[in-house]
Amino acid sequence: MTAANFRSAPLAAQVRGHGERVVCLHSSTGSSAQWRALQNALASRWEVLAADLHGHGRSPAWPESTRSTLSVDAAAVAALAGIGIGGRGVHLVGHSYGAAVALQIALSHPGQVRSLTLYEPVVFGLLRSAAPDDAALHEIEEVAASVASLVAAGSLEDAARVFVGYWGGARAWSALGDDQQRAVMARMPAVPRHFEALFAATWSAELLKRLRMPVLLMQGGCTRASARRATELLAAALPQAQRVELAGAGHLGPMTHSDTVVRWMVAHLDPRLAAEGLAA
Repeated sequence: MTAANFRSAPLAAQVRGHGERVVCLHSSTGSSAQWRALQNALASRWEVLAADLHGHGRSPAWPESTRSTLSVDAAAVAALAGIGIGGRGVHLVGHSYGAAVALQIALSHPGQVRSLTLYEPVVFGLLRSAAPDDAALHEIEEVAASVASLVAAGSLEDAARVFVGYWGGARAWSALGDDQQRAVMARMPAVPRHFEALFAATWSAELLKRLRMPVLLMQGGCTRASARRATELLAAALPQAQRVELAGAGHLGPMTHSDTVVRWMVAHLDPRLAAEGLAA
């Protein structure tokens, strides 16, 4: 069954504020709670909808009968946010896997997506199509295979340790509290689906050129090679992309450097609101 003809239970979401709509999409093993600081910053002038993607937060598990494509979460988010019906324009914010889902929504509904604000979209399918011999691709393929094998064996803690360690560093897993570790482990069954969906999205440069809305691409100065290369390829393909680098940050910059990332996101979405915040 394809993403186009399945029906699953609606995704859960947190909504704050009133005004033009911003839809925020979290990274793998995260949740809508990732966007609280951004909601606080925007809620005086914007409606900020932060979704829990399949298998995360309070949302249902990934629909078992569907293929692993970005369209599964993209279609569910579009239904939740009213994208594609009624013509209401939205702005999309995303991190990592959530940023890739945001791009899929924009490709499906380019006339309704007014801007994209993305931190390191992990579009590994673009690596496969544009740079198949790149060492960065082989690196992330090995991580994905290891995580999938451990999840299939029921070793969720080991899978979580590999996944979190790759993106956050050797001490990242042990630095999490017990409740955080349990939450990540509970979400790990969706992560192999995410990897499969990301590798399957082999978008061409010609397809990406259709996305003519303003795009802010953020990346960490100390990020993994796979995320850096994917962001570079996107920046070259998107007509209205601005790429900025956050010194000292890695792939988890929206969490480890939240103040700066939120400030950059607000400045891209609403320069006037950003100026008022700076003046305050």
